[in-house]
Amino acid sequence: MKYKGKKERKIGRIIVFFLSMALIMGHVLGTPVCVRAEGSGGQKITVDPTGRSEGFAAIMYDNTNGLPTSEANAILQTEEGFLWIGSYSGLIRYDGSTFVRMDSTTGIASVVCLFADSRNRLWVGTNDSGAMMLDRGKEVHFGKADGLKSASVRSITEDAAGNVIIATTHGIAMVDQELKVKLLDEPQINEEYVREITADADGRIYGITMNEAVFILDNGKLAGFYEGSMMGIPSIHAIYPDPKNPGYVYLGTKDTEIYYGKLEDGMKNAKVIDISPLSYVNDVAMFQDQLWVCADNGIGVIDDGKCKKLEHVPMTHSVEKVITDYQGNLWFISSRQGVMKIVPDQFMNVFERYDLGSDVVNSTCYLDGYLYVGMDRGLLVLDQEKEVESLPIKSAVTASGQAIPATDLVELLSGCRIRSIIRDSKNRLWFSTYGENSLLRYDHGNVVRFSTNDGLPSNRVRTVIERKDGSILVACTGGAVVIEGDKIKEVYNERAGITNTEVLTVSEGENGDVILGTDGDGIYVIQGKNIIHVGADEGLQSGVIMRIKRDEKRKRFWVVASNSIAYLTEDYKVATIQKFPYPNNFDLVENSKGDVWVLSSNGIYVVKAEELLKNEEISPTFYSMDNGLSGVATSNSYSDVSPEGDLFIACSSGVVKVNVEKTFENVDDVKLAVPFLEADGEMIYPDGSGSFTIPSGTKKLTIYGYAYVYTLLNPEVTYYLKGFDKEPMTVKNKEFNEVSYTNLHGGTYYFVIQMNDQSGDGVKELSVKIVKKKALYELIWFQVLCLLLLFGIIACVVLHYVKRKTKALLKKQEEDKLLIRQITEAFAMTIDMKDRYTKGHSTRVADYTAMLAKEL
Repeated sequence: MKYKGKKERKIGRIIVFFLSMALIMGHVLGTPVCVRAEGSGGQKITVDPTGRSEGFAAIMYDNTNGLPTSEANAILQTEEGFLWIGSYSGLIRYDGSTFVRMDSTTGIASVVCLFADSRNRLWVGTNDSGAMMLDRGKEVHFGKADGLKSASVRSITEDAAGNVIIATTHGIAMVDQELKVKLLDEPQINEEYVREITADADGRIYGITMNEAVFILDNGKLAGFYEGSMMGIPSIHAIYPDPKNPGYVYLGTKDTEIYYGKLEDGMKNAKVIDISPLSYVNDVAMFQDQLWVCADNGIGVIDDGKCKKLEHVPMTHSVEKVITDYQGNLWFISSRQGVMKIVPDQFMNVFERYDLGSDVVNSTCYLDGYLYVGMDRGLLVLDQEKEVESLPIKSAVTASGQAIPATDLVELLSGCRIRSIIRDSKNRLWFSTYGENSLLRYDHGNVVRFSTNDGLPSNRVRTVIERKDGSILVACTGGAVVIEGDKIKEVYNERAGITNTEVLTVSEGENGDVILGTDGDGIYVIQGKNIIHVGADEGLQSGVIMRIKRDEKRKRFWVVASNSIAYLTEDYKVATIQKFPYPNNFDLVENSKGDVWVLSSNGIYVVKAEELLKNEEISPTFYSMDNGLSGVATSNSYSDVSPEGDLFIACSSGVVKVNVEKTFENVDDVKLAVPFLEADGEMIYPDGSGSFTIPSGTKKLTIYGYAYVYTLLNPEVTYYLKGFDKEPMTVKNKEFNEVSYTNLHGGTYYFVIQMNDQSGDGVKELSVKIVKKKALYELIWFQVLCLLLLFGIIACVVLHYVKRKTKALLKKQEEDKLLIRQITEAFAMTIDMKDRYTKGHSTRVADYTAMLAKEL
């Protein structure tokens, strides 16, 4: 739009200004801060726990893991990022790392409802102490003495005019913007126990009573009152106004139905949604067009008119509310079980998804849409949806050509201890086992078995690798063998010069060298008839070699030993990674970006390969049970990577799937905040610009900085006080808490918080201005005045000193003159006396006297 005239341009600027302010306020007020989904229903969800996608984790909090209670009645998030939880034990604040129960001496106890108004003030409704408004350290109490007819508050919301509406067990009260209480005088609800109230997108208030009636409040007046029995809807227990269709509501019942219709039409022709097996609806909320249901016996999602109950989540009883936080995570509360969050998780528990319980897994292998899982009890095969019961065998023979009576691969391997499953370049599977099946090759229905009858040193086979010429190198008890076609071509054992023939792993050198890792005697390199031994004398810190993997890109061999990680150069020189943070590792996998995923007994370490090769300080990303990993790798197990980058980790409790190619950790949306400071024990809050001002006499300043991370991530936080700190400090977010400074000089400082994602690709920063008022002695005019005064004092002292010195000098001069005169007179008298006795010498005497006087 263009404006040509001066007046039109001015109008245009005014319009642009107000549009900008509307956008800003819309952004601020649009933050999901309320306990209810009172808005457009478009709040983002970054997780789908309904089974249509895989990556989520459901975490329960109760009095066993940080939450100071095992029940919760209310939950919401305020604008700066805190989550607030209301319980019978009081009000609890959560920042993503720590639960803090607020001081109950203020009267906040037995909390049953919470609300954050458009000014981001927190309203707390209690069971028997009225309501409390909390705003930047200010507390305002509303009880029966202040105008409430009942001190038992059930629900709180806000209307279009900014009035806060308080529902109690005895009617409704309104608190205006001057915090004056006014009772809503409507005969139909004055004496009612109002169970719940909520606002629609236009600020109209919808509520339900304990007598199962529904009402509408508009501009502080009763605009409609509808009894459930008159509408033909029994046992109404929850209400939710449709954010996309004004006037329409969802009514949840104590049975297995939710009704949807226009309330002002008396819910005529209402749509009935069957939510069974769920029943007794406590809450309904919409996020991204999905309708979520909280019921006494679980959680459900209504999509396309059908309700799907959430499975594989720990919260199943008395689910009261659901909200989303600013990161799009789902939060549920239960009056019996506590608080549960559902967050994205890059790690998927495969066994849990398939309802397989828990079992030790030795190996995984992915081929043609099937996941092959090797265990001590045999073979498990999974497709995209279920467990595969049978894999038919077309033919089964030994390497010597004898027929094997087997028709099904799963049955053939039942009860067999499978040590590894390896896929070769022809998409054939090699099953290394302990027992009569020894080594099986499975080629799309055709089975060939290799055993001691065919030349293997033993029937205890560990693993195989495919060599460059297509032959198979086998590691087993008794040594190693090379298989070409269906024949064993070479055997490497004691007769070949291998002292320790318990071979755990094998690899191949650039020129075809055979490399063997043993259980206790290090590494053997076989170069034709020449054998090189690499052990402790050559730099290995352990003789137990779990894995040797060739790195084609860097011309190295990664070596995973029982107590260290090392690498071999092409000429088999050893370099141990001295500062790797954990010793008990089993395997490693490198992705296309050069990230090495090290599987260990306590989790997974991810570090750049180049960082390992530098062999200096190492700062890996660490994944454990705390950030989504549902199991740890089995000792000396084999974990496969699919062509899509999905790593299937063989764990001691099942299989965990993670994509090693995708970037998961992004900190772009993380909120950083300094909501308050503490100056000598007094809380200080920011001004309108977000800056802090502290008194000049402050001796100790404590800065409360927060990075509100509610997912499973635990990124690093770097912080420093610009103008004071010489070096920044870096810690994990869960270790980031208050920072204290003492005896700061008056002046302007900036507290800087930086958060980096662990891939190093993203960064988030916050800089907060802190002004410490200057003391009188720090002010320029006072310092100038003091300087002038000092100069004056010095000048007076100098002047006094000069005057004293001058007076003393003058006095000395007078004394010297008197002395000369006295000496002259004495000489004159002496000469006169001498003249009397020495006649004829008067001229000489006179000259002598004159000379003497001149000298004096």
